[in-house]
Amino acid sequence: MSSGSLVIAPSRPTPFVRHAESARVVPIPVSLLNAPAQPSPRPSKFAPAPKWLARLLVVVLALGAPAVAFAGQKSITVDVDGRVRTVHTYANDARSLLRRLGVNVRGNDLVQPGSSLRPGMRVTFRRAKPITLLIDGRPTTVVTHGLTVADGLRDLGLKPDPKDYVFPAPVSALSNGMSVSVRNAIHTKVRVDGNLRDVVSAGATVSELLTQAGITVGPYDYIAPSPKAKPVDGMWIRVIRVERVVSEKRVAIPFDNVTVRDSHLASGTRRVVHSGSEGLELRKTLTVYQDGRLVSSEVLSVKTLRHAHNRVVKVGTREPRFVGTGQTQEGLASWYRADGLVAAHPSLPIGKVVHVTDLNTGRSVNVRIADRGPYVEGRIIDLSDEAFGRIASLGDGTVRVRVSW
Repeated sequence: MSSGSLVIAPSRPTPFVRHAESARVVPIPVSLLNAPAQPSPRPSKFAPAPKWLARLLVVVLALGAPAVAFAGQKSITVDVDGRVRTVHTYANDARSLLRRLGVNVRGNDLVQPGSSLRPGMRVTFRRAKPITLLIDGRPTTVVTHGLTVADGLRDLGLKPDPKDYVFPAPVSALSNGMSVSVRNAIHTKVRVDGNLRDVVSAGATVSELLTQAGITVGPYDYIAPSPKAKPVDGMWIRVIRVERVVSEKRVAIPFDNVTVRDSHLASGTRRVVHSGSEGLELRKTLTVYQDGRLVSSEVLSVKTLRHAHNRVVKVGTREPRFVGTGQTQEGLASWYRADGLVAAHPSLPIGKVVHVTDLNTGRSVNVRIADRGPYVEGRIIDLSDEAFGRIASLGDGTVRVRVSW
């Protein structure tokens, strides 16, 4: 086909749409048929929401925001050296929590737990305390985390027996640098008040041991061994009860018999000048008993309440006068204790004055017969010591004499 040819396209029939109601055929314009197809309209992504939806969103945000804000908090009980409180925290471990609470955790301090924190857990902090521990007197420097002495010993793995000695007391607060003494109990036997007792104690001395055993010791009681001695296992201890009794007693003071020689009185004559009277004194006496047995008595003081007055007797020394009848007797003369120039004869009358002469020396003396005797064979007269001494020595015992009357 040449370019100059004219082509005439056949015309397309006009389409029809049949309406069901009228069964009429309605022609569709050609302009609509040739128009490009348009997509169905969609609601915009940013189209304004209905008012009720906006209000619902506001309520949800108001109620949920606090829950979102506290979703990571935990309630933890914190014990810092015995001070306990409950805190709410975001910390994940105990050390972080303690730092947030201003607790300076050092290397030897105790912090528990070591795991991550979970709600309701308990965090315990104990400050490390260096102390001097003396076990039976041997010192050691140790570190413990206890709040009390008992806690500290348990922390060190020590559990003293109730009879063991612990000082300071187990309930005492533990502090840095404190000295804690622990002594193991020992077994001893104590004899006291008539009984033998088995005593288990940790006393450092015998005195402490007795105190822990409830045995009181008086100010004068005697203890063996010494109260300051160190107890050892199996030791025997003796407590001797000493009782000191101070008493006062009125005591009569006896008087003395005093003889006064008087040359104006005939020999052998006795005259009482003063009959004598007892005195009275107050004596304070200390009596000492050991376990009820008397061991000593001592006079502490004497106070005179009334003086004693002696009995005074005058004895005549004047030689009696001799008047002889010419009768004599020879034999041995002995002597005896008597006052004045007197003698004893078996038969001569009492009061008779005789003349006695020592046949060896010729010395003589006049005596008054005052007693009977002697009753020894060969002796004829007993002279008073004073009369015998005038004619011979008392050491001679006997002398040969002549008795004249």
